[in-house]
Amino acid sequence: MGIEFDLYDLEPENRWNVNLASLRSVLKPNTKAILVNNPSNPCGSCWSREHMLEIIAISDEFKIPIISDEVYHGLSYDEERPFISFGNLNHDTPIICCSALSKIFCIPGWRCGWTIVYNNHGYFDKVVDNFGKHSMILLHPNSLVQAALPKILS
Repeated sequence: MGIEFDLYDLEPENRWNVNLASLRSVLKPNTKAILVNNPSNPCGSCWSREHMLEIIAISDEFKIPIISDEVYHGLSYDEERPFISFGNLNHDTPIICCSALSKIFCIPGWRCGWTIVYNNHGYFDKVVDNFGKHSMILLHPNSLVQAALPKILS
């Protein structure tokens, strides 16, 4: 699709925290978003609230939104660092949080997920509009998945 991306380093010796200097070093004027994965895959470690706020501070400094892959949120068993969504930490930074049923409920292949857009300051107005247009396309889960959803979610 012609999308360019840069990788930042994580610190395995520090509970898989983002190396903040590495993150800063890859941010460029044309960077569109910072992609984070919390809890991480495959180890399921969660970042502390303080570390997540450091990432948000960098996002704010560079005026770059965050896309948070939170699909493993139900598979973290670390009592010292429980899962916290980026969306629950900030009311200023534009953030998109993504998740799905497949990992949490061990139903891979069901392709049923969601996106929560924290459209702070109208940053994602165009994105929200395009999500609405995209939702008009028949890409919904099959009828068996839809029938099971009330029971799964209760």
